[in-house]
Amino acid sequence: MSKLVPTTQFKRQYKTVKKNPRWRPIFKGKVPFDNESRSPWDYIINCFLTDQRIPEYFYAHLLNLPKKVSQQLKHRVPGHDVQLKVLELHFDGHNGDYLLVYTKILDQVYLVAIGTHSDLF
Repeated sequence: MSKLVPTTQFKRQYKTVKKNPRWRPIFKGKVPFDNESRSPWDYIINCFLTDQRIPEYFYAHLLNLPKKVSQQLKHRVPGHDVQLKVLELHFDGHNGDYLLVYTKILDQVYLVAIGTHSDLF
């Protein structure tokens, strides 16, 4: 079982996107292949908490972060020489524009950023 750890940047961005009506399908919609009718947000959070593999639908792929951000994440785990593998997933499928940037270090999933391509890059 993993623990979710939101970064300060993520918390700010989350508040913004949660209020945006364009993000309603991510927080209130349904994943097309889920029998439990969960939203994409709930589905992904459940995957993180239960250490389940994220389905291909979300197109989770590696992302290169600026060195400053990588160093900040590494400082959260003192005493460990950690290789960061930062991933980006698309809540709305492979060609979607609603993104979550995260990394897993030991038994913690760090939520790094959330937003659209134009917001984050």
